[in-house]
Amino acid sequence: MKKTGMMWGLCVAMGLSAISFAGEKFSSSVSVDATARRFSGNLGTARNGSDSLSYMWCASTGSGVGWCNARDASGVTVSCSTSDAGMLATIRSLNSDSRLEVLYDNVGACTYIYVATGSHFETKGP
Repeated sequence: MKKTGMMWGLCVAMGLSAISFAGEKFSSSVSVDATARRFSGNLGTARNGSDSLSYMWCASTGSGVGWCNARDASGVTVSCSTSDAGMLATIRSLNSDSRLEVLYDNVGACTYIYVATGSHFETKGP
């Protein structure tokens, strides 16, 4: 009987902790750091932003080349390209409501691409 009570208490505690995270929303504008050679942001936030300069996008071809580009609200534009199969797969997983983080080297080659998609990221508006 004591074990059953402990299990119910654990289930209730787990349920309450899950509820405390329900409905979280994160907005992240386009951030470009040309010195550190990185850019990041949520595509939905970039789309919904009030400035007319910010954007982020990636593209890939069937021949095994991909690019990622970003411009922040102050007009700083950066880009990189890759032919790495893993990074191409990551680019292809990107959708309009994803979070994107990219690192690149001094010759413009992408060195790291991170894509995350979840209900807590701002979705694009019309």
